[in-house]
Amino acid sequence: MKANRPREERPMTVNEQHRQIEVAGDLEVLAKTLAHSTRDVPAPFDSYALLGELTATVDHIEQVCRQLAAWHANVVDGTHYAGEDDRGDGATGTVTAAAELERAAAALDAASAALRAAHSANGVVRWFDAAVQVENE
Repeated sequence: MKANRPREERPMTVNEQHRQIEVAGDLEVLAKTLAHSTRDVPAPFDSYALLGELTATVDHIEQVCRQLAAWHANVVDGTHYAGEDDRGDGATGTVTAAAELERAAAALDAASAALRAAHSANGVVRWFDAAVQVENE
């Protein structure tokens, strides 16, 4: 087993409102990459850090949902948008979006709690740096 591995240096977080779509797209690509790479964890010791990073990521996505919910709840017809198209009733699109974003945030909060529990449980395991290969007899 190894002691804590150093984290890679990350750039300082800044307010990048002008890049929201780009950042969301980057997050989607990285999440897809992670989804395809976690069928196995070649360095079992890394599973603890992986769960910690995943928990933090879910917490940040929850924050995004809450902030977008608040934004949707406060937009003004004529200032932020020009009514609704023929699929809406003219008044509830933003209200429904806000409510659904709050529902998503609540689900992410529950997911975060489960991830924290998994992270805690994982922390008591004495992981190997690499899986031990067992020879067939």
